[in-house]
Amino acid sequence: MSDYIKTALIGFGKAGEFLHAPFIDTLSVFELTAILERTPKKAAVVYPKAKVVTDFEAIIKDKEIELLVLATPNSTHAALAEQALLQGKHVIIDKPFAVRVTEAKRLQELSIQTGKQIFVYQNRRWDGDFLTVQKILKEGVLGDIISIESRFDRYRPEPRTTYWKESDTPGNGLWYDLGPHLMDQAFCLFGEPLGYAADIKKQRAGAIGIDYFDVLFQYEKMTYRIHAGMLEKEATPRWVIKGSKGTYEKYGVDPQEARLNAGEKPVGDDWGSENVDEYGMIMYTDGSSVQYPTMNGDYRNFYTSVYEAIRNKAPFPITLNSAVKLVDWLEKLALE
Repeated sequence: MSDYIKTALIGFGKAGEFLHAPFIDTLSVFELTAILERTPKKAAVVYPKAKVVTDFEAIIKDKEIELLVLATPNSTHAALAEQALLQGKHVIIDKPFAVRVTEAKRLQELSIQTGKQIFVYQNRRWDGDFLTVQKILKEGVLGDIISIESRFDRYRPEPRTTYWKESDTPGNGLWYDLGPHLMDQAFCLFGEPLGYAADIKKQRAGAIGIDYFDVLFQYEKMTYRIHAGMLEKEATPRWVIKGSKGTYEKYGVDPQEARLNAGEKPVGDDWGSENVDEYGMIMYTDGSSVQYPTMNGDYRNFYTSVYEAIRNKAPFPITLNSAVKLVDWLEKLALE
């Protein structure tokens, strides 16, 4: 067994090309051995050293490949992951790693039985703004927290009804796209809530998939709201955190995805750094205010954590128990 991990990427759409392949390719502890692209177009050009195939069976039967990365439509995750685990492969799965909690529990059981690990790609735990929020809460600069609002809004008034993410297939729509990220961050900070109120619906004319959600989680001494919509023309804050000593307000999203989409490679010490004019502000109750620097985000830490878990048995930051609970919440709120 080599020190580096021979890895196969399943799917070369936007997620595969921009959110996975650059990390597998640039981190020396991995080798991008194979790419499954159903209609070969770009993979062989962008990654000429990788074997490009159209057959999933060819990849899972390859004994040299240790790790599969599933960057495929949500409804395919459970079935593909099950086949991979049964063939002795570790698996990285894009969120949500399953559509139904029964599927999630089945995969968890298979992971235990086969001794192969499932890593759920909750990459936004390594967003610079989320790391900064964790720092602010740890420092206690806002005093006792009263409320948190976490938004991820867009302006796209015309539904893309032919795009799988906006279809009405189970597991698609905005709730299953952004809900896993925002809810995972909430649960990472405070655990599961005591209660909730949820408004999850189709808002745009002609939409066939969910395109709006507003969920309020109730904790013992605070509320935590997660919100996403497609009709927010004016900029809305990514974070608003209110405390007894002040309020933190932050506009703008982590820059990593935009840089990856533009073709940048995730290299260098300043990867994930944010422009100073994007930093959030803390407004204190005495009327004073201060700019609060945003920490560097770094999705590379997800992949290096995967390597450490496989090669050195290190605990992975995103436990499978927490991932299963997240799917349970996704399904429960979607059905209400």
